[in-house]
Amino acid sequence: MQYVFCLIVLLAALSPLLTFSRLFQVKEWRWDRLREHLRREGRFRQLFGIVRPSVVAVGILAFVILRVFGARAPWDVSALWIAWTLLAWFTLFRFVVGRQARPVWTAKAILISATSLVMISIVGWVLCMFEEHIAALVLTTVLPLSAFLFVLFSWSVFLPLDRTLKSLIIKRAQAIRSRCKNIAVIGITGSVGKTTTKELLAHILSDRKLLVTPAHVNTDMGVANTVIQKLSSEHQIFIVEMGAYRRNEIELLCSIVRPHIGIITFVGKQHLGLFGSQEDLVQAKGELFASLPADGHAFLNADTEFSESLMKRAACPVKTVGTGGHATYEAFEIEEQPMGIAFTMRGTEFFVPLHGTHQVSNILLAAACAEVLGVPIAESAKRLKSFKAPEQTFERKDGQSGQTILDDTHNASPESFRAAIEWARTHGAKKKLLITSGLLELGKAERGIHEELGLLSRNVFDEVIFLSKKCVRYFEQGFGRQIRVFPKKKFAMKVEKDMLIVCEGRMAESVVDKLML
Repeated sequence: MQYVFCLIVLLAALSPLLTFSRLFQVKEWRWDRLREHLRREGRFRQLFGIVRPSVVAVGILAFVILRVFGARAPWDVSALWIAWTLLAWFTLFRFVVGRQARPVWTAKAILISATSLVMISIVGWVLCMFEEHIAALVLTTVLPLSAFLFVLFSWSVFLPLDRTLKSLIIKRAQAIRSRCKNIAVIGITGSVGKTTTKELLAHILSDRKLLVTPAHVNTDMGVANTVIQKLSSEHQIFIVEMGAYRRNEIELLCSIVRPHIGIITFVGKQHLGLFGSQEDLVQAKGELFASLPADGHAFLNADTEFSESLMKRAACPVKTVGTGGHATYEAFEIEEQPMGIAFTMRGTEFFVPLHGTHQVSNILLAAACAEVLGVPIAESAKRLKSFKAPEQTFERKDGQSGQTILDDTHNASPESFRAAIEWARTHGAKKKLLITSGLLELGKAERGIHEELGLLSRNVFDEVIFLSKKCVRYFEQGFGRQIRVFPKKKFAMKVEKDMLIVCEGRMAESVVDKLML
């Protein structure tokens, strides 16, 4: 009986264990990102859900009532057995219908999940040895709800090992980089525009032997593994996208790749909840300039509020780009056209198939950097005519029913959100709809930013739909009208001809796919 008992408890705990492991992995196994997610989305529901606590509560309540009225085993314990069995069947049901979340099975995910499962098995076995004791029975019933604690404990146990392995990987990457002495390394960071600038620059320099960090790879381990797996002495240029959630992370990235050229696209308020303050965020981005040698090259968007303090961090000359009449590379006669952006820079006419005039600074940064690497401005303008926008980054799509969709679901920053609103304002669609899940990791600035975005949207969009209840009330205060909320999994709506739909912020690709029909 004990074996059956343990198996049932293990099955009951498997679903919440895998679900939490998946969430933790999405947050890159980082406690700071997980903490911010739980704060925003609600700790109870994210950790426990709704069904499992309800089943456990009913089971324990029935057990207590039967005890109070003098019932003895097996009648009182049967209430707990029913609860355990229901939770086990609930796990099996989620697997059968394909709704069970699970981590991507990397070595780290396997180690943490397997260790957690073993620990739950051991604890369950020990508790079932004391099946006559009320406390043991109740603790066993609560055990499936505590799966996340076992995952956190396993993660903390292996944290020293994880850090040691990371250190070894970084040292290996640094050694490989040291052997590639003649390569030009370009580091790109910023709150928004990193990926687009990286792709623009790679497109201009496509005739060289390039290595470019893959999509969504901008962390220490991602970059280090790219160096180990792909970098060789045959490469002439290495373009590295650099992301960060706190200070010293870009400094670490720079110690791996040792950039000679640095580009800071824009400094806004993305991930402000993790950095803690605007000052820390600016200091973190400035670590790229601080790492450049005296004979290096630094490029900066002069339209950013913190450009002066960032320029002071560089030992090498800093060249600026902008649209305000005070930069080294200045854009004039900027025009948003149906198929892209047109402007003039240093007497050269540019036309780039990108949408949103905020992209001009990214184009200028790419062209300015390419000039240092031997590509004339006029040649960059010629090559960029065939550029294709990165997917889900201010990407315009035409639906089957005549609707226009702006897919900006890769971005999740206040700056990109404002740019999407401005782009929609100038669009001539008869009806304009905004779909968003809100913005993440803004910390204390969350309310003010969403109120501002709601106010900016007031006279632009006919309707706003949120895919999450979080931040709706803040956005609604600025928008001035009621906002509909659709759960992500149940989202469905009828599109109309000549409708403009702006999808802003992180959301499932399936949402955009439905809008294309």
